[in-house]
Amino acid sequence: MSLARALEPEVMDTEEDARAYDSMDHAAVNAAFCDDLLSHAPDLAYALDVGSGTCLLPIALCMRVSTARIKAIDLSASMLELGRSHVERAGLAGAIELALEDAKALPVPDKTFSAVVSNSVVHHIPEPAAVLREMVRVLRPGGLLFVRDLVRPEDEATLAALVHTYAASDTAYQRSLFDASLRAALSLDELREMLRSLGVPPECAQKTSDRHWTLAFREPS
Repeated sequence: MSLARALEPEVMDTEEDARAYDSMDHAAVNAAFCDDLLSHAPDLAYALDVGSGTCLLPIALCMRVSTARIKAIDLSASMLELGRSHVERAGLAGAIELALEDAKALPVPDKTFSAVVSNSVVHHIPEPAAVLREMVRVLRPGGLLFVRDLVRPEDEATLAALVHTYAASDTAYQRSLFDASLRAALSLDELREMLRSLGVPPECAQKTSDRHWTLAFREPS
């Protein structure tokens, strides 16, 4: 029997959570995300990053694309506090706007952003369709929606192998976070069913690694 989805807290808002997340090595994952995103030639004139955490991904993007302007949102004040220090240290305060906002109810009009991106936040959301709906709503015609997240393993053995492969050198607390995130992730079939309900072609979502799915969808002009 396939693993059932087990929800984890939507917001990682303690200082311990923020520092544990920030101390993990995200460099390779963020670099791969940037490579894959940029292969779609997105317009980053005014992009939205949903679930920015400590803002490492927006920083990586702006270091690659000097003209990028990104609004980075998260529901965790502790994450954004660390993120703001990273942004200032990188000299990117003029390129990255940080905001404490709920991605399930974005306080902006339709068709606001030239691109919407997100890395590993969907699994935190109890009802992910609400976030995906908002991402589509605020995307401008011709804009790119690019979302990557964990995919839930089929069984306990696969989950344990992934934790061992990717978190063996992390602390016990960090390994527990990764384990919980894998259990909270969507299956590819669950994701595609949500996309159908939103009018997004389900084939826009593909499994792209042993632990990730990726959604790449361009809003019709």
